[in-house]
Amino acid sequence: MEEFIFSKEELEFRKNVIEFSEENIAPHAREIDEKNEIPQLIFDAMGKQGYFGLTVPKEYGGLGKGVFYHCNVTEILGKYSGAVSMARNATVYSLTPIQMYGTPEQKEKFLRPLAAGKSLGSICITEPEVGSDTARMETKAVLEGDEWVINGKKRFITNGGQGQHIVWAITNPNAERPQKGMSCFIVPKETKGLSVEKRHDLLGMRGVHNVQLKFENVRIPKEHLIGKENEGFNILMRMFVTERATATAEATAFMLGAIETAKKYSKERVQFGRPIAKFQAIRFMIADMVTICYAARLMLWNLCRQIDAGGNPFKEAAMSKLFASSQGIQICLNALQICGGDGYTKEYPVERYLRDMKLMQIGGGTDQIQKLIIAREELGR
Repeated sequence: MEEFIFSKEELEFRKNVIEFSEENIAPHAREIDEKNEIPQLIFDAMGKQGYFGLTVPKEYGGLGKGVFYHCNVTEILGKYSGAVSMARNATVYSLTPIQMYGTPEQKEKFLRPLAAGKSLGSICITEPEVGSDTARMETKAVLEGDEWVINGKKRFITNGGQGQHIVWAITNPNAERPQKGMSCFIVPKETKGLSVEKRHDLLGMRGVHNVQLKFENVRIPKEHLIGKENEGFNILMRMFVTERATATAEATAFMLGAIETAKKYSKERVQFGRPIAKFQAIRFMIADMVTICYAARLMLWNLCRQIDAGGNPFKEAAMSKLFASSQGIQICLNALQICGGDGYTKEYPVERYLRDMKLMQIGGGTDQIQKLIIAREELGR
């Protein structure tokens, strides 16, 4: 498959990322999951490779490669550690609004360190009372003189408190539609009034710092507004395309890892005098798994090419994420089933792939939200 989809340059790039992951992530993967912490040395190593700034123009310290390269890194890193991939991806999400809508001054001050991996980043959307219905967020930002004052709470924030925060807040509560009264801001971690209330203890993606943040009279310069006032919802919708492509790549990563584990196990596990890979029931399960993974990856790479060509494939992003997440969870379940009792232990990574995969059905818009988006695009409101 890869020989027909990737150029020689892209194949060489994938090879290098695999070698990097084998050396820098594989030895730590189980420890990351058990200790619920990612060593700083992994972030430093990724920064040196330029993996945070793949989509960023070279003039701001990036590699200028685009979403296709970004999702290649996501897929490979995720196969070794979903947590490492997720922490990196949150930083990429955070730099995307600045890259697309930021001023030259914002790009120089905030985009450059994110691209170099010198600062982690996070996107602050979800709130204690607001999830998929983003337009109903309660966090407010009021302009007082030359400063924006932000008050509210955000939860499930990956890398929260660890770097630069891209925060969405309501700036015009009287707008006819909430979508017309939302803005987007840059809030550095050291800003007074910003605090971490708690760290969420997650089922999967163990190692990621996922927290609830409190914004109490947080003051930032008015120059920290990204784009125009009250146009934050449009920025959010554009960012969601990249986020959903990334989620698709994370899902295919877990599929590939689960399939690889199941295949290896089925060839080594002997029952009734022969490897279980010889039994038709197992062979049919593997056949279904690799076919679904093949389709999901074709959707992913087609989506990435569209984005890099300047398109805004909103529907295609929803379809890709929906297919990869909903089918991926079954692939992980099947892989665990093939590995039997061993699969239910932490001696094998399939249980981790299953835990990590579940988030793909929730984060970045649930499977049900993706279906609503697809139906709306096909049938209208």
